[in-house]
Amino acid sequence: MSQAVDPRLAYAQVSAPVTTAAPQPEPTPSPSPGPPPTPPPAAPPVWGGDPDVGVSSSFLRGRANDCDTTSELLRKTDGAAEDSFRDLAKGATGWSFVDSIDEMQSRWELLLTLVTGRLDTAAQNFRDSADAYDRNEVATASQFADPHAPNPFR
Repeated sequence: MSQAVDPRLAYAQVSAPVTTAAPQPEPTPSPSPGPPPTPPPAAPPVWGGDPDVGVSSSFLRGRANDCDTTSELLRKTDGAAEDSFRDLAKGATGWSFVDSIDEMQSRWELLLTLVTGRLDTAAQNFRDSADAYDRNEVATASQFADPHAPNPFR
């Protein structure tokens, strides 16, 4: 009977034996005076290692407010964009692209509506997550406060 063979080794490639002498290492030069070399930067922490990412309901509500602020800033560009399109049409008479300015303006308005709508949705999602986080924290804390309280997780 033959011996068991590890299947991982069945297709392993083995190099041919070396017939030449191994190269000798270069002699190291004597250290020169000066500042010591800078150590390489530390590797980033492993996921879940220190520092880990922390989330709180206030953090989530802050991101919702950031989305609201950005959405509002973008909405305020609508008037300036409309003025730019009008000025461009006046200043570029005779140019072939003038006929497409109305199309550019409608595309801008559609893009603005799309982006601000997504930001508004993201803000609401952050708020919903913060509310769920708070509900979960209250439910968990109540389990430790009253041993006779009903378990909301069942």
